[in-house]
Order: sequence, then structure tokens, then C-alpha cells
Amino acid sequence: MRADAFASASRARPVAQHTASSARRRGPARAARVVATAVTSPIQPSPDVVDASRAASSAACTVACFVRKDALSFMRYPKSLAARGRFDVEGPSFGEVFEHLARRVAWSDADEGTLRMIVVDVDASDEEMRASGASDADVFIAIDVDDEETAGRVRRATASAATGCALNSPALEADERIFYQPTRQLRAVRAKLTPWSQAAKDVRLIDQVKELYARGNHLDTLLSILLLVDASGARVPAVDINQDITLGNVWCIASNCNKQLLACYQNPQCKKSLDCVDACGLNDQVCTYTCIRSYQNEQFEKLARCMLHKHNCLGNDAKRPQLPAVLPMTTWRGEMLTHAAAERIMQGWLGEKQYSWLAVAGQNPAYDYFPNQFQIWYKDKKNKTAFWYNPVFKVNTLDGRSVYRRSDYRCRRAETPGTFIFSFMDNGVTSEEYWRVVDAADDLSWSLYYYAGAAKSAGQSYIGAVLATPDGLWPAEDQMDRIEDSLWRGCGVKIWEMCQVDNSTAHDGDAPLEPLHEPSLMP
Repeated sequence: MRADAFASASRARPVAQHTASSARRRGPARAARVVATAVTSPIQPSPDVVDASRAASSAACTVACFVRKDALSFMRYPKSLAARGRFDVEGPSFGEVFEHLARRVAWSDADEGTLRMIVVDVDASDEEMRASGASDADVFIAIDVDDEETAGRVRRATASAATGCALNSPALEADERIFYQPTRQLRAVRAKLTPWSQAAKDVRLIDQVKELYARGNHLDTLLSILLLVDASGARVPAVDINQDITLGNVWCIASNCNKQLLACYQNPQCKKSLDCVDACGLNDQVCTYTCIRSYQNEQFEKLARCMLHKHNCLGNDAKRPQLPAVLPMTTWRGEMLTHAAAERIMQGWLGEKQYSWLAVAGQNPAYDYFPNQFQIWYKDKKNKTAFWYNPVFKVNTLDGRSVYRRSDYRCRRAETPGTFIFSFMDNGVTSEEYWRVVDAADDLSWSLYYYAGAAKSAGQSYIGAVLATPDGLWPAEDQMDRIEDSLWRGCGVKIWEMCQVDNSTAHDGDAPLEPLHEPSLMP
């Protein structure tokens, strides 16, 4: 269910720092249990999370992000866990969120070490801002700066930055710029700008960054940062998507896909899909995937298959994200994990139930936030070497409907037990994903997965993590320390990145849960 039809801060922090943060929000007793869990856990920690020595020592592009570090951020802890009283506050601070996003900025860089983000408190003095390295930044982002005194300090610290954006910071809007070009002046003459000119693109970029940040989730905030970095001249593979239609693109579509394009424009749903995706921008995965799943239709799939899968008319070549390095669990039920045991974990409760697992929470807002996410994994009865994944999920469409969608993944074992390569075609585009079984309870009361994938010709790459249980409810409280530890040390994912799935109608009996192939169940 993860593909789009179109489309130094530290690289790491040592575990001790994460534990200190845990103590502040949970109390020392619970933090001590987290440490004890880490000692006995079957997970393999990600080297990019636990080894501070892997942090980049220099960078070709540096972002300085100015926030009020101690203030409550826009992120929230999962509501059911919060209702249990697991956390002392509603959510993490701006400091915690943006320090973590700094890691994700570094992890977004395929070349490693060329992208870096530093987080500066807006209440810091001029001297403290200079000492932080903000004066050497190529890009600055200011958040919630509404007084001229603070704005003055930020302005002085970022005078040499080529690119900058003020988010909820009216006192700094006049300082916004893309590669030294002030956008406030351009916005004043927007109506006179040629739509395809660089000036018009710069204005649209600032508008897009602000819209992404206003959504209030970690993925869109990360995308807004990376878009500014990319605009400053540093290549960012995660957002380096060909969005400008050239004569060559037009010729490719006209000469190869003219029939499919005509059929699409004659179909109201297909035209809605095209218009909706065009308004999003191809690098906005949250927006585009919602468009495609809302107006899903055969004509759009045929057009995408021709333009992207068959002829790659946009010339994209997305690569699967490599960072952070996430490893599979090592043991299960007291024995070394095998390929067969990993498949048994994934098969889960299929047989006793109509599905294997029901997602509780997911990390990726584009693909993991849909309601009622049933996971169905099984071996093929007719082909003993085949393993299938048929996710079924509900989409609340943009035109006010609630409909179920499903996908069909072919899964094959990767080299290490607990790792799999998933391939599938989603709305006309072929994607490939690398999945890992990160952790699972011996009694199958919960399981945790991590994936990294790419829709090559759509130009989109992505990651995500999914926590699943038999009933779609959070695991018992005595399991949560282990799960948080597996999310963090195993996947580099904070608990506040996991959005709780709405399973309120999952058991109404209307989900199409029949496997798409004849299953052969393992005991």
C-alpha cells in the first residue's frame, strides 16, 4: 500500500542521551526499566542510532533551525498511551522534535555527511547563537518568532545564509529568501511573474514549505526542511524529483501514451486524480497518495503504467533509503531467528482470524495512517516458494466517501533471516520495499516491522514502521518499555512519530479480507 503513482547535527545520539530524555518525561523508575529492557532485548540496535562516532564531522550544507527548545511542540504522544498516564506531558518539546529531525536530515543524505542541521534556542544571546555555528549556516528556519528583539538576534546570526524561511514568525517574513533572492518582494508582484520562471518557483516553494509545516506532523516538517536545503543548491535525493514538464517529457507521453491520456481526460475520476496530484507537487507523498487512493480508477492506472512504469517519461530514478541501517531481530522463542520463523511471525493470527495482524500505529503519515489496516501474510498453496502480503485498509476519500482499498505484494526472502524484499504494482507504478521483522512477542501478542522502499519511476523513496497486534489495540503496559526501546534503538523512531490508527470500525465485518491467492498456513 506504499507507492505513489506519480511521482551536523548528529547522525546519531548515544543511548545515554535518549535515556536521560526518557527520565525527564517518565520518571527515573521507568527510565531504569528501559535500560534493563535494552540489555535483554532480542533486537539488533541500528548503528546509526547508538554510535555517536558515526556523526558527520563536516557538511557541505548546514541548516540552522531556531526554536524555543523547552516549549511544547506540535507533536503528541499516541492518545491511548497518554490516556493510560504513560507520559507526564502531552508531547515532546520543540527541542526534542527538531534534534531528532536533525538526525533525519543527515539520514536523508545518500552521500552521508554532507547535510547537517543544528538546533538553536531562540532565546539564546547573540554570542550563544554565533557559538552554535548558526552564522555559518546555508539555510535558516525560524519558528514562532513574533517579537522584534528575538528577530533581530536571529537576523544577525543568519545574515550570510543563502536561503531562509519564517514559520509562524511574522517578525522575520521580510527576511525570507531563496538563494539570496527575497521572496517577499517577489510575492508583491506575483501576478506579473511568468509561471515557469525561477522567481515564480521560489514563491511557490516558500508557500509549499509553510503549508507542509502547518500540517503538524514529522514527515511533512522534514520534507519542508529538505525542500529548502535542495533550493539552496545542495542535492537532496529524497526530494530530487523531476517535476518540470519539458519538451522531452511531452514528446514521450504524446508518442507513447496518447491513447491512455485521452481516455483519462474523458473519465471524470481520472481527471480528478491528475488535477489533485498536480496541485500537490510530486514530492508531497502524503498529499499525492491521498489523491490517488481517493479517486482510484482503471484509466489512471493505465496512464501511470504507460508514462512511468513502461516508458519513465519523467526520467526519475528513485533509490531506496539506506539510513538508518535497521536490522532484524536475532532470536524468537528462545532460538535463533530463521526465515521460516520470521514468516510464521508475519502470518500471525491468520487461520484463527481472517487476517494476520491489525495495525495499531504507523510512522509514515503517507501510508501508515489509514484506518483499519488489516495485514494478511501467507504462503501460496500452489507455489510453495511464494509468500504474499495483501494489506486491506480504509480510505476516507477527499470527496467524502469511506472505501476499502487493497494491494497485492509478492514477498521473497532476503539474505538475512527476518528480512524480505516486497515488490508490487500500485496504481500503475512498480515499487520495491525492504522489510525487516524488528521485534515480536513470543506469544504473538504484538509485532514490529520496518520498511524502506522506492517507486523508482515515480521518483519517490520512503520509510516507515508499523506496530501490529491481533485486535488493533496497544499492547499491555508491561510490554511498552520493550516496544519503545525497539522503536528507538532498532529503528531510530520516536514513540511520538507513531500515529495511532483509527480502528473504531475495523470489526464491523465489511472489510474485504479474502486472500488474493490460495493460502497454505504454517502451524
